[in-house]
Amino acid sequence: MITLIAPGGESLHTLEGALDRLGLAHLHAVSPRQAAPAGALILLASGPYDGACAALKTAGWWRELRQMAADGRSVLGLNGGLHLLAEGSEEAPRGAGLGMLPGIVRRLGPGVKLPHLGWSKVSQHRAHPGLPDLRGGWLHFAHCHALEPSSETQSIAVHGRPFSVLEVRGKVLGLQAQVEKSGTLGLVLLARLLAGMGERPLAPTETFN
Repeated sequence: MITLIAPGGESLHTLEGALDRLGLAHLHAVSPRQAAPAGALILLASGPYDGACAALKTAGWWRELRQMAADGRSVLGLNGGLHLLAEGSEEAPRGAGLGMLPGIVRRLGPGVKLPHLGWSKVSQHRAHPGLPDLRGGWLHFAHCHALEPSSETQSIAVHGRPFSVLEVRGKVLGLQAQVEKSGTLGLVLLARLLAGMGERPLAPTETFN
């Protein structure tokens, strides 16, 4: 069972729809005590970085999420959720992130329109035996900030500068893309990431080529 964590009250409608299409069971947990006893954790966030951090702390997730990961639970941060998993963001230079993925989140650019809204081509930064190769694929984005590539970066895209699309450190993953709005590739990517995290469909699902 997948636990969805959205401490800032983010809309989960499109992501839940994607998970339903994939036949993956899920629930939304406002606080850690509502989380499924096992299974992957998906962290979402939107809006200002410091506000997202505060909401995560108020809901009791800040310490508990790190403990769950230490206990072996898989964690996937999507978009702003990826930002929270990193060491910090220049949006809030006096604060710190969860530190579960390396690097600092920085503003995109220079010389490009922000937010980065639309499709960008993805290239492979580093091969990973358990993950799909996104080289040459196109994903949909909607963001102004992104994590700088590091040794844990698997895929990148470019908008003014290269930025990390997919990060992996053990069982902690981060994805900077709107997979639920990225067509067939987005659904295939989400399915394969979650399959690698131990999540399998509970019912027959659509076939994606």
